[in-house]
Amino acid sequence: MKPLLTIALSLILLVSVSACQSDEGPRAMGTVERDQIRLSATASEQITSVDVHEGQVVHKGDRLLQLDTRQADALVRQRQAELAQANAALNKLIAGTRPEQLNAAFATLQSAQAASREAELTYQRNAKLYKTKVIGKAALDSAKANRDRTTAETKKAYDQWLELKNGARKEDISQAQDQVKAAQAALVWQERARDKLTITAPSNGVIDTLPWHTGDYVIAGTQLVNLIKTGHPYARIYLPATVRTQIHVGDRIAVFADGIDKPIQGVVRNIRSQPAYTPFYALNERDRARLMYLTDIDLEHAKALPTGLGVEVHLP
Repeated sequence: MKPLLTIALSLILLVSVSACQSDEGPRAMGTVERDQIRLSATASEQITSVDVHEGQVVHKGDRLLQLDTRQADALVRQRQAELAQANAALNKLIAGTRPEQLNAAFATLQSAQAASREAELTYQRNAKLYKTKVIGKAALDSAKANRDRTTAETKKAYDQWLELKNGARKEDISQAQDQVKAAQAALVWQERARDKLTITAPSNGVIDTLPWHTGDYVIAGTQLVNLIKTGHPYARIYLPATVRTQIHVGDRIAVFADGIDKPIQGVVRNIRSQPAYTPFYALNERDRARLMYLTDIDLEHAKALPTGLGVEVHLP
């Protein structure tokens, strides 16, 4: 009788353990998540004001933090001056030559022509005198050089007068227009760079972390604010590779949250294509070495759930 009783007790214990294991079943652990936005410094500047605090609810467009704009303001004024200069050069080409400039150039041309005629007559007289041996070769060469110089100056004066008379070329006007466009683009870019020194909320949310204070100097790329977006949360769980083929995008699934008796309904939104080893807190000790697929589940009627709350999913 004694061996039979021992065998019966062993069978009852085995059934009880099997039932417990069956009731528990495989589970995937995770946390409640919301999208986060990390706002960074766009330039190396000093913080002049911090307008929010951690935990504060903010709305899209609210100013969160201000960086020093003095250097950016100076660069904007420089770009504005460059644009004004480019516009003035273009307007000058379009307006053409003033009558006073044209008259002055024509007078210079007439003066050069008179000097050229006088130099030509002098050269001819010296050439005759040289033939009769009244003057030497040096005097003749000097008269010839003076004639050539005045001829060249006359041509130069004529070209300058003609250029002013005809006005600017189309190519010059086109080049000046391109310079104006380049100056406008540089001004827009600089104004935008200055505007980025004012850190504003890109969407509604809650300030999660704000590690900097007024007076701190930060370098470009430093994370200034971590903003958690408001809206519907989602569960991010670690799906074991052993059940990956049984869970698909679009499946409805029950999610159990810590401290809440009833399950929360959710829809699988995304399953990562590449597996990874789960972090130490996601599963029990037996399952930590398994490959996991990071999975996001959109939760229904769960706006009140706090971010970071632990959840679990009972797997098939």
